[in-house]
Amino acid sequence: MKVNYRMGLLPWLVLMMASVGTASGAAPIAEAELHEDVTNAFVNPQKASKLPKVLIIGDSISIGYTDPVRKKLAGKADVSRPNVNCQHSGTGVQMVKRWMGTTKWDVIHFNFGIWDTHWVDAKGALVRTEADYPPSSGIHLRYTPEQYRENLTQIIKVLQGSGAKLIWASTTPVMYRKGARLKAIPTLNRTAEELMKANNIAIDDLYSFVMPSVKKWQMEDQVHFNALGNDELGKQVSESILKALKSK
Repeated sequence: MKVNYRMGLLPWLVLMMASVGTASGAAPIAEAELHEDVTNAFVNPQKASKLPKVLIIGDSISIGYTDPVRKKLAGKADVSRPNVNCQHSGTGVQMVKRWMGTTKWDVIHFNFGIWDTHWVDAKGALVRTEADYPPSSGIHLRYTPEQYRENLTQIIKVLQGSGAKLIWASTTPVMYRKGARLKAIPTLNRTAEELMKANNIAIDDLYSFVMPSVKKWQMEDQVHFNALGNDELGKQVSESILKALKSK
């Protein structure tokens, strides 16, 4: 694997931070398993051009497919992303204006979801386990579907003010989870789908896209994607962006 060291340790740390919700006993992400598309994700275009401007907002899954998208849209659009893991929808509420900056974006492709389904304790600190908890324990999902919807509503309001064509990406699966925990992401995806349809926002259904090939495309942690998976996601996301650009 060829590694781009120009970015230093930041990309590694950002992606590793995204794994803190991994269940005890789940395979950790080794640096040797990470790919150049991750290290290059934060290398945003430096020179102004007349090409359409595209912004990708999302967690480590989007970090994985950002560089493949950038390469597939070379000569067609300038693709950028925030230089951080965008985490959960609560972070989005706080940071979305800063991430957008002053650039006039043509398309914004965005997602929040995996981090929204983490377990947290009464103080909001992450609980690194997938066990179920009684309500009396004080441990709960970071956001209920209702809270998630409210956060997305606030984010959408800001994004719509940009005048950009918006694309919502459904959240990809966390396959090591079982039972109700496995269903947490599909539940939030349905919540988001209803909201996006009500706001006439295009949906890039990455969840349905990856499910038939999830065993081949995901890494051993059953959350993040290997080079093949990131490339396939990059193709899908690129096609959704090109469709939006044509309709703008």
